[in-house]
Amino acid sequence: MAQPTAFQRARTDEQRAARRAIILETTLSLLTTTRVADLTLNELARTVGLAKSNVLRYFESREAILLELYDREYAAWLDALDVALAGIVSIEPIADVMAQTISERPIFCDLCASAPGVLEHNVSAEVAAAYKRSAVANAERLGALVLPRLGVDSFASGIVFVGGVNIIVGGVWANSQPSTGMAAAYEANPDLRAMRVNLGYSLRELLATLLVGVVARTPRTS
Repeated sequence: MAQPTAFQRARTDEQRAARRAIILETTLSLLTTTRVADLTLNELARTVGLAKSNVLRYFESREAILLELYDREYAAWLDALDVALAGIVSIEPIADVMAQTISERPIFCDLCASAPGVLEHNVSAEVAAAYKRSAVANAERLGALVLPRLGVDSFASGIVFVGGVNIIVGGVWANSQPSTGMAAAYEANPDLRAMRVNLGYSLRELLATLLVGVVARTPRTS
């Protein structure tokens, strides 16, 4: 876990950028052991070595920090996907690679699952707009990385594909993280174990099904 940092007040743009980077890195470190839903601004501020009010000098809310981190983690996933897809031009191996590179990034998955219902709240219009612009850039890149390999060039198909990927990642992650009680129920009741969601398998099968649909059908635009 990141150690508290002795801060002096940032007085230049470079210093403010450095403080923001430290806050983001500390958040990333904390999320290796804490779920997004459980991470508090107080815990983050204490770990960084700042009063909560001082953290808010650099980010307007906990959600603003996590949205920026989500954008970073999304871009990092796309970097890995770009490399892993080299030479691959058919549905099944593309789905395999997507599922593998996603499964390797639990923090990305947790942020994706939390984005629409939690992280997009408690932010200003300015922060929301900046996040959405970054999200559009990530969406365009994801579509460009995958769809041309399958001969798909429809804009509407790209929208459906990217939206589907985000819903699959967030939904599968949320359902693959049972509570302590639910995990115990699966363990104690063999007839229920088949209902426990396996992250890698579910991602692969749902992504492959999405890709089959995108190739077979061009979505209606209205």
